[in-house]
Amino acid sequence: MPNEFTINKKVEVKIQRILSESLTLKINDPRLKNIIITEVKVTKDIGTAKVYFLILNTQKKTKKIESILRKATGFLKKEMSAQLNLKKLPNLIFIYDTKEQDALYMNELIDKAIINDQKNK
Repeated sequence: MPNEFTINKKVEVKIQRILSESLTLKINDPRLKNIIITEVKVTKDIGTAKVYFLILNTQKKTKKIESILRKATGFLKKEMSAQLNLKKLPNLIFIYDTKEQDALYMNELIDKAIINDQKNK
């Protein structure tokens, strides 16, 4: 079991690197130039990879970017197959990473709670 975790982690890191390099250097679509792959999580059987991404220019709509990334999946899988030694490539699922927004929202809630506590003293 520990060996399985190590293999999955290595695959996740490799996929993240490959996708990041492909988006930055090999895809000519300007809409995808401001995308950062923040994390990749593969299932136990490496059949599916959830690819979390951020958009540097937040004016772009996340659903539109997800759609563009899905359309580029064939090219991205081709790049992965050239660099990964896997019998079967995982299906890619692109998900907008909301961790940063969630953290900011939690900080706002904490700040409001502190202010309310100070007012009630």
